[in-house]
Amino acid sequence: MSEPFHGAPFEADRTYDQVYLLFVDTSGYSTIVRSNPRDRAAHAFDLLRERMRARIGQFSAQHRCARSDLWSWRGDGGFFAVHDDRESVARDVALEAARTFLTLDLRHLRDEFAQAGVEGELHVRMALHKGAIRHTGEGRTGAIHSPDINLAAHLEKATPPDCLAVSEDVYRTAGPYAELFAHVGSHEGKDVYLMAGDGGPGGAAKAWLAGRGLADGFPAHAYPERPSPQEKARLLDSAAEEVLDMGTALRTTSSRLVTTERPARFRDAVLGLLRRGGTYRCYLLDPSSDAAATLSRQYQEDMTRKVKDSLERFGRFKERYGVEADGLRVYQTDEFPGFSALTVDMSHPGGLILYSSYLMGTGRYGVIERGDMPHYLIGPAAGRVFTRIRQLAEARVSAGQAQRVL
Repeated sequence: MSEPFHGAPFEADRTYDQVYLLFVDTSGYSTIVRSNPRDRAAHAFDLLRERMRARIGQFSAQHRCARSDLWSWRGDGGFFAVHDDRESVARDVALEAARTFLTLDLRHLRDEFAQAGVEGELHVRMALHKGAIRHTGEGRTGAIHSPDINLAAHLEKATPPDCLAVSEDVYRTAGPYAELFAHVGSHEGKDVYLMAGDGGPGGAAKAWLAGRGLADGFPAHAYPERPSPQEKARLLDSAAEEVLDMGTALRTTSSRLVTTERPARFRDAVLGLLRRGGTYRCYLLDPSSDAAATLSRQYQEDMTRKVKDSLERFGRFKERYGVEADGLRVYQTDEFPGFSALTVDMSHPGGLILYSSYLMGTGRYGVIERGDMPHYLIGPAAGRVFTRIRQLAEARVSAGQAQRVL
């Protein structure tokens, strides 16, 4: 490619309308930085920046666009401002450059990274919005101001990897480019239209749903199985007043409290909570309840023996640590909860709940251990999901349904 064409600079102390703001970000940045020497990683991202600049310059020259600047670039991404008094010119430059980069240049860059020995995965997110900007300062060293810049930057953060998102403002004037995009949802009050780099059927919609979920959803921290004792200990260390531990037999919890393994990180975290005046409440099934008998039949295991073994281990823990363990309280209930939960100060504004739903029944591969089920860590930001799980936990510990046995 020839030297990028950028046209005239933005003039000082002037407002420009219908400026196209194209944001580009490398979503694989951290993997590349971790996997390569600093100079090799820096060269790789310089190459990406220059390839994008060249594409903008190519189409700016082709359409004789008045001005198209790389306004800011910080390591792994930045944004371009494209403007012409004929809006269709700025539109064509921004959309053609973004589409070409996503569908052609990105693939070539990956090949070049591999040939240069750059390890890690290269993915990009791109977002295009338009609006009015105010330019201050001189030439390309000045500053531009506009709330539309913030919206474009936020839209880029919400865009799935290897996709180009455009706001409804851009889509309304996209003309022949509109057919490249699918409506996928909204962001900050604006409808969003998406083009997936692979161009496959439904690719844009699937990419958006994979990253954003369905309406009224929320981000959750999900784990394929029960977190390790060390990670659970981190959760306990954050507790200020109270932890609730709920399950059927709490075999894992009780075993970790009397383990002979060292270091005993989980046990030490429980002791730390108790020593600073906190309470650790455990809720498990009454071994004589109908629910325990039903689970014994369904899972083909001796639920009564499991619960009694756990109670024996809880007793050994309290006997060993004496007054230090007064804050450990064990309760039995006659109702099957349907989920396990470890809650930390859940009635406080910063409360947390680690929970997992039980999978009922057995399959062709036999009983699925509860610890093998997905676990989710949520806080109040989860909205109604957090409220619902908290209410279920509170119902299990309410007066009349739980009897303290230790």
